[in-house]
Amino acid sequence: MMLAGLLLLLLAVQCHGWLSPNVLQHPTRLRQSSSSYEEPDNQFGNQNYWDKTYTQEKEFSWYCGWSEELEPFFTELVPDASAKVLIPGIGNDGCIRDMFDAGYTHLTAFDYAPEGVECAKRLFGSSRLKLMDDMRVADARSLPYDDEAYDAVLDKGTLDSIYLSGGADKDLASKHLGMAVKELARVLKRGGIAFCVTAACADAVQESFDKSNEEQRCWKQIRDGSIHMTDDGYTSNNIDATVLVWERV
Repeated sequence: MMLAGLLLLLLAVQCHGWLSPNVLQHPTRLRQSSSSYEEPDNQFGNQNYWDKTYTQEKEFSWYCGWSEELEPFFTELVPDASAKVLIPGIGNDGCIRDMFDAGYTHLTAFDYAPEGVECAKRLFGSSRLKLMDDMRVADARSLPYDDEAYDAVLDKGTLDSIYLSGGADKDLASKHLGMAVKELARVLKRGGIAFCVTAACADAVQESFDKSNEEQRCWKQIRDGSIHMTDDGYTSNNIDATVLVWERV
């Protein structure tokens, strides 16, 4: 079994138990948040752990690929390929490269681990990077982007990893996940789509969006994880994960 496959298994066990000038010039340095928070003593919150993972596994589509898996469901909700899309935790996910090749070129991508960004740059290659909006190291809990900057967010397991980084401390896990969800609400435009593919921590992700909505009234859920069929006959059970989607209101 590949390293990434083992990681997916570990994610599930822990949870249920957790080149444009812009791309080329951003240094791979983590942005420091103005707010302070307790760092978890857990591998999923450790940059070195993810650096090692990305060094060993050069390409892996987390939870699902693009064509005939994620594509029909994402394009149904974000049909305009010129949409500005934020990709948290890009790492070694070849799915996002394939999404770019399908026409979604206005991507802004980040990863918590410097090696994740370098891995993504190698996957994309210089010709794609020249057309991308941005790629850098960043922390999902304190994003370096403007308010209401994006039309959509595509999360594939990054929110799962944030929750799992809390380890056995579920209060800390929920706190950090809540910070990330609030940041997504901040950077999404009104009417924007938060498209989350989750497997290990679907309940925690759902609860975090629910709590955010109680505090800010900022989300309208449009996909709740139940089986969905597109007009052209694709069913969401082809994705080996749970699809949760909200509209920013």
